[in-house]
Amino acid sequence: MACNYNNEDKRVMKLSADAKNQSRLQELIDFAKLSGYKKIGIANCKGVEEYAVKLKDLLQKAGFEVFQINCKESGLDGCEICEEMSGPCCDPISQAKYLNSVPTDFNINVGLCLGHGLLFQKYSEADVTTFLVKDFATGHKTVENLM
Repeated sequence: MACNYNNEDKRVMKLSADAKNQSRLQELIDFAKLSGYKKIGIANCKGVEEYAVKLKDLLQKAGFEVFQINCKESGLDGCEICEEMSGPCCDPISQAKYLNSVPTDFNINVGLCLGHGLLFQKYSEADVTTFLVKDFATGHKTVENLM
């Protein structure tokens, strides 16, 4: 079977291997350092902002410049999306545009809703990884849904 990985893909795979077998947080920090990232963006759901703030603090202590934006920060009114929605609305495209304007080297999804995470990743100019998957039913431990 032929290898379909280009040199950049292979580099990412090697960095991932060098950073693995630790907590997800330490893996993320090591991967970002090995990749030479300096500016990290956090796009988070307002409902899990306390976790995003803690992550931001830990990343700053690790030496990164960190930019954080929650999903409702733009002030988008839901009626701009559709008639059934009103009031403050999540705005993942605005989150991506803000972090693109910095510009960040690497972005982290912290608890964005599934579709919102997809839009954030689509419009982000930097690579995106997910740190926290929001699941209020299981206390954000999605693997418990499989038990």
